[in-house]
Amino acid sequence: MPFFFGGRLCLDFVNTVNCRSKPATKDYIPDMAALLGWCSQLTVFDAETLTRLQTIAEKNAPVAKAAHARATRFRETLFAIFQNTIIGEDPPKDALGALGELVSAGRQRQCLKKDAERFVWSWDKSRLDLDAPLLAVALSAEAMLIDGDLQRLKACPGPEGCGWLFYDETKNASRRWCSMEHCGGAAKARRHAARLREKRL
Repeated sequence: MPFFFGGRLCLDFVNTVNCRSKPATKDYIPDMAALLGWCSQLTVFDAETLTRLQTIAEKNAPVAKAAHARATRFRETLFAIFQNTIIGEDPPKDALGALGELVSAGRQRQCLKKDAERFVWSWDKSRLDLDAPLLAVALSAEAMLIDGDLQRLKACPGPEGCGWLFYDETKNASRRWCSMEHCGGAAKARRHAARLREKRL
């Protein structure tokens, strides 16, 4: 099952493989059914919309396979953008272009509404198809890149860490690991064991 340490939808999406600091051996969203299940876990869309999308996927296997392939390709596009941003390099232009196109497509499937206190973008459910997860992730990435503090965009450090990405929301931006339970605790235990071995020598 996928983990949700990223703090942003787009980062959790990039983290849907079991490792980024070395070649991944497991994909947590291997098909469209798993991708829609991931959307359900994160409440990306309401239950009615997800049920409709699941029905579309079940009845149109080739369409679902193609949409899933687009999503997984975009996952690597986003990873390239975020990785370059973390190390202080410009993202690939083609990657930014792909993100921009998906952001535009996502906005075309939304409408601007006013709730009790502010204006918000809301999905036009009648226009959502199997690219909907991809578009939701693209809009999340746009929001983070434009409005976020990119100094807080980090990667769990390799080789001890998994390389997953996260948005550090600690007060003093001191978070280092994806989580202490997943990588931080294991690294700490390995260092402790190494110190014990040195003492025995």
